[in-house]
Amino acid sequence: MLGQLTVTGDDGRDLRAGDLPRRARQVLGVLAARHDRIQSKDALADAVWGEDLPANHAAALEHYVSTLRRRLQPGRSTGESFIVTRAGGYLLDTTRTGLDLAELRDAGRRADALPPGDAGRIALRDRALDLARDLPFVEDEYADWAADARAEVRDARLAALCEAGEATTDPGRALRLARDAIDLDPFLERAYRLAMRSSAAAGHLDEALRWFDRCRRRLGDELRLTPSAETVRLRGELLAPRPVDPASAARFYGRTAEIAVILGSTERVVEIVGPIGAGKTALLVELARRAPGRVGVGVALGGAVRLTWLRTALAQLGGDPSTVEGPGPLDEDVLEAVAAVLDRPEEVLLAVDEAEKLDAASVTELAWLLQRCARLKAVVTYRYPSAIAGTPLESLTSGLVLRLAPLGPGDLGDPDVLERTGGIPALVAAPDGTGRAVAMHIARVRSRWMPPVAWDVLRLTASLGPLDVDRLGVLTGRPAGPLLDVVDQLLHAHLLVEEPGGRFGHRSGLVREAVAEQMSDAHSAHLRTLLA
Repeated sequence: MLGQLTVTGDDGRDLRAGDLPRRARQVLGVLAARHDRIQSKDALADAVWGEDLPANHAAALEHYVSTLRRRLQPGRSTGESFIVTRAGGYLLDTTRTGLDLAELRDAGRRADALPPGDAGRIALRDRALDLARDLPFVEDEYADWAADARAEVRDARLAALCEAGEATTDPGRALRLARDAIDLDPFLERAYRLAMRSSAAAGHLDEALRWFDRCRRRLGDELRLTPSAETVRLRGELLAPRPVDPASAARFYGRTAEIAVILGSTERVVEIVGPIGAGKTALLVELARRAPGRVGVGVALGGAVRLTWLRTALAQLGGDPSTVEGPGPLDEDVLEAVAAVLDRPEEVLLAVDEAEKLDAASVTELAWLLQRCARLKAVVTYRYPSAIAGTPLESLTSGLVLRLAPLGPGDLGDPDVLERTGGIPALVAAPDGTGRAVAMHIARVRSRWMPPVAWDVLRLTASLGPLDVDRLGVLTGRPAGPLLDVVDQLLHAHLLVEEPGGRFGHRSGLVREAVAEQMSDAHSAHLRTLLA
């Protein structure tokens, strides 16, 4: 009953429950929803027909029950049916048939009897998630008789989502469970707290603060409430300064020259440019590690959470993030309060990741702070110069633009690592077992803005090895001029590298392997025949 009605026979085959008459399905639904108690014929008829009772509702019910027994248990006697006649009514007997709704209820009761955090309790919550992927009674979701059962399943799923999310050590899974809970109940603060904690555990403090802002807006806009003291306290804990993780230095490679330039430059605005996976975010984190208390890092967003980046950076610099509230432009008093934190004798860096998302008000506020605080420097990152063309950020004058190149042999040391990753920082730092997935994502995103033939070039060079433009022209049917333009774009995106003899091949072995998986051996053999 959890989702679309399905009836499975003893042999494991689905019976054609969807072909049952609508009233018969409703009778089955009511009996399933109230499986733990006998339903009199009057109560059953009232649930099925409401005020539109047929002239002889008892006979009509008997007809539909007979139809259910005959169609769902052919060849069985009435005495063997899972729809049992009892005291002038009927009962769905769960000792004679399995019922997912009953199993869900049983799992909930058994879980509630165990202490919080118990492994058995969590296992039962996980089972509840498997069972209750959807609410029951899809066809009759607004029927009065279905309301209590749907509410019960909804509550069971919410409890399972939150408890399973709080028990897992995987921040990604915890966040997925939190999102599902919020989709089911957009006012459940427990789910928002789970989303905040899991985002922070994954290293995304800005996202954690976004979840708090979403919670606050939803409660305020629709219920005229404010977040509870527990939710507000969690926000404060997440914003509190944390000791620097010594392991973060071991995970950071190279960029010595870039860091020296950023910290030593007299320019008030430094732009860091590089495609996805180039290490822009990691560089900002490393700056904060090397200059604790003097670097505040935030990720730019738009809309109602546009100031999240400033609140995050302000907290890292020892300020009170609650100074900056609301989505509207900041008045001068608020800006002066922020400037009081940033205006120091020593240099302070205000770093904005994904700065192309800054709106006009944010750029104006950042420019005001730079003018007000003599030792303040802004560091902004974005993917490509074209990403800020026509955006408010373009007006923020900069005298220093650093484009992040791939890491080299001196940065990585190990030639095998260099060959596998191509020096692409995101691949160097990818956890074990995830390299190809990360490589495919990087290849897709970095080539998304290019002509479609760019992906053909990546597939061909992945499957056949390095190729010159003449051979690429044969295989793609494109003239040399436009093809060279695409190759140049792929070189600029650090996906291809030019090899001796004018041939072009993949920079990263991981990207090459990930893309090559998209082409069958038969297709590769056919292409080799064409070249031969």
